[in-house]
Amino acid sequence: MSLVTPDVAHAESVLAGLREFRAEGLPWYGAVDPDVVAADFAGFVRAQHEKRTHPLPGAVPKTELWGVMDGVYVGRIGIHHVLTDNLRVSGGHIGYDTRPGYRGRGVATEMLRSALPVARRIGLSQVLLTCDDTNVASIRVIERNGGVLEATRVLDPTRPPKRYYWISLAGV
Repeated sequence: MSLVTPDVAHAESVLAGLREFRAEGLPWYGAVDPDVVAADFAGFVRAQHEKRTHPLPGAVPKTELWGVMDGVYVGRIGIHHVLTDNLRVSGGHIGYDTRPGYRGRGVATEMLRSALPVARRIGLSQVLLTCDDTNVASIRVIERNGGVLEATRVLDPTRPPKRYYWISLAGV
């Protein structure tokens, strides 16, 4: 598994992955219409790159990377270059998603491991990652990559508590 910058060369497997995410109903991918993305995949790729250099109003610079295994898109990871108040509460510096058909294979663990040196090159000395207290897979990914639990907080009584982890980039 390797991390790559978004590229049109991965169009077919990215679109298949977006269809998997949409079928699963994840809110952040469920809103992405794979057919619309397919109609202008080059524009989609350009938008991923522009998150780093020209973030949308109210957003912070973000490096988007795709996990690729044997030439197939298996997930994505995004690194926010700075934290806003909202990202401090939910989201943190790094967020990742593994394509449903590739879960349970260590993809997210490897994507995060590979992304930590990128975060250090961006200039970060430590990164905040958040996840739901019920997300056992994400807890395992973060802890395997050196995440140290700072706190668990209830943000909304109708949702699971949120965990807050820090990973030092000193030895990365």
